[in-house]
Amino acid sequence: MITKSVVSELESIVNNGLESSPIPYTKGNSIRIKNMVVRHNSRKGYLIYDTKSNSQIARTNFKSSALAIAKNLTQGNDVTSTLLFYDKELLKHYNDVIFFKNIIKKTKDAFSAEIRETRLEISMEKTRDIKEKIDNFIF
Repeated sequence: MITKSVVSELESIVNNGLESSPIPYTKGNSIRIKNMVVRHNSRKGYLIYDTKSNSQIARTNFKSSALAIAKNLTQGNDVTSTLLFYDKELLKHYNDVIFFKNIIKKTKDAFSAEIRETRLEISMEKTRDIKEKIDNFIF
């Protein structure tokens, strides 16, 4: 038989468990982790807000960077500057990958294409490395 005391005890267990390890959830076009909100803006990228202070914390280009910042801030770790640096580097190498793929596709010079393929591989490897570093902050 379910009584009010059992329900209240279960509710307190669930609430205490969620405070120690916050679970992200989506509400509209935003992702909420405890008191942090990550919103996507098509022109500005991903914006991270703190609902307690009602202020913008940071702006990133990639969702993984924004989620890493929000998660670490809810845990009391301020790694914002490090993650913003990784986000900037990731954007640079991502744009390089797009550029080199376009040049390889449109060039008629085999030597130029070979050089661009080498640079493409380097940029793709750096992109993977930076993405892995960002993911380590999330998981």
